[in-house]
Amino acid sequence: MRFLTLICSSALLLSSCVVTTPAPDKEQTPDGLVRRQSKQVDTLYVKSGATLAPYNKVMLDSVEFAFKQDWQKQHPEVSESDMTRVRSQGSAAFYEIFSAALTMNGGYPLTMQSGPDVLRVAATISELDLSTTPAVGGTQRMHVVSPQDLTLLMELRDSQSGALLARAIDRDKGRAIGNLQVEGDVKNSTEARKALEMWAGLLRGALDAARSAPAPAQ
Repeated sequence: MRFLTLICSSALLLSSCVVTTPAPDKEQTPDGLVRRQSKQVDTLYVKSGATLAPYNKVMLDSVEFAFKQDWQKQHPEVSESDMTRVRSQGSAAFYEIFSAALTMNGGYPLTMQSGPDVLRVAATISELDLSTTPAVGGTQRMHVVSPQDLTLLMELRDSQSGALLARAIDRDKGRAIGNLQVEGDVKNSTEARKALEMWAGLLRGALDAARSAPAPAQ
């Protein structure tokens, strides 16, 4: 749910990859990425000289969901089956929404095969904190109780070489929506879908911007 909100942060990175300028204190990761300033995500790292322009298709890895450390000890009322359901429905919602955003209007077809024009996208949503609270009629409602802690990490890679092009980390965007409450089905949570749609739209925008950008001078 809430986690969805993150989502794609991942994408935004892309647009940032192309248009942002290096931070004054050029930080570099052990795997060679350089930090860039970004208005869309908390932290953005890109490979020097990388561009999304060559990519016309997208390979979406299964999104990973991680709960807070010792979270289950604090919420023994949430069962393993609840956790499995959240992960399964969250993954389905992620794929559905990102697929729609990326492929609409002749965009970027999804594929499971690597290729020179295929961008591989992997996302992890962590610091999930779920609990159950009584609702009207005695039913149970799942909700994210600490949205400010939710963290999205997204990595973009060349699907053939596996070369890492960008990494985005965002802990802030989730707070804009507040607690994401899910009654029964994560896939049908209005709040969750809004969050995913926001991130998916940013990724699509970044790819579109790279596609329309003028070719560098020879």
